[in-house]
Amino acid sequence: MSNVVATVDSLRRSDIVRRASSYWLVSGVVACALSLFGSVPVPAQNPDLILTKAERDSILKTYNNVFPIWGRKAIEKGFDLPYPVGLNLNVIYLSQNIDITNIALSTGDNPTVPVEFIQFSSVEAPVTSVNVRGDLWVLPFLNMYGFVGHAWVTTDVTLSEPLEFNTVVKQEGPYVGLGATATVGIKHNWLAIDFNYAWTQPEKLSQPVEGRILGFRYGRAMKIKNNQRLAFWIGTMNQKLKSGTDGSIGLDEVIDGGGEAQLRQALPGYLQSQAYQQLTPQQKRTVDAITQAIGNGNLGDVTVNYTLDKEVTDPWNMLVGANWDVSKRWTFRVEVGFLQRIQVLINPVYRFNW
Repeated sequence: MSNVVATVDSLRRSDIVRRASSYWLVSGVVACALSLFGSVPVPAQNPDLILTKAERDSILKTYNNVFPIWGRKAIEKGFDLPYPVGLNLNVIYLSQNIDITNIALSTGDNPTVPVEFIQFSSVEAPVTSVNVRGDLWVLPFLNMYGFVGHAWVTTDVTLSEPLEFNTVVKQEGPYVGLGATATVGIKHNWLAIDFNYAWTQPEKLSQPVEGRILGFRYGRAMKIKNNQRLAFWIGTMNQKLKSGTDGSIGLDEVIDGGGEAQLRQALPGYLQSQAYQQLTPQQKRTVDAITQAIGNGNLGDVTVNYTLDKEVTDPWNMLVGANWDVSKRWTFRVEVGFLQRIQVLINPVYRFNW
């Protein structure tokens, strides 16, 4: 990898930096996006629908639900509560930019050393995901949930230094998460605050990667007929990631046959190059180990260790959405995120009593 620095002009068609950079980034980008996928809007408990005395008495006559806690008291005050347990299917598309900094490399058991010469101009990560989410109204104003899903990530990487090029790498992976939504309703209006954590374990990383979402939504609810309801909202969302990422990858996974041949042609004289002379002793040891493995054809014998920091380029974006309660059991939701981070959510829900 570092040999590219020493022989930039002769390696402009080589894919070593492109492939290695993409491997480092994709695993971090997976978790970057995944925490969004558990954040699903949950309107407040039908704040515009005050039950009549006859309706309250009819519901309470057969009401034996364990959840939500204090549910009976809420019904006595006129709130028309949804069924407490929900099963959600979430289909999501997301596109956002990721900032990658502080890359460090090493080989074998050596400690990683900074490689400031690798710079990215942009890293864009379109993601498609499907997950299953279970939620429970623990209290009339508090919904808790967990989710598990799978994501397909296409990472579009543009490198500016030491070479200028663009590449696209595809990867997929599972994820899990937990979260909670607190709501409050006043007449036709409601406010929801959502918080969740997501975890994923990409194959190239030594530790799970975490992501956090905090969302605020303000909406308005209305009755259509019978048990059918509509709700609309606007909101904003903030995303934060666990900054540090580290892992290891075999050199044979970084360099394919074409890149290896070009690098071997460029090896002679790299020790005398100006770029090599400017490296620190530790960086030179990393370069030497990699170039020796390339020269001997023993790529599988060298493991490249790496660390990097990552963060969402634009942590905040805006939201608009709608919720249609077809009946007490079936609900359909759609939400769109815009400004900096683009996301689209489609969310059918089936609810039942407990």
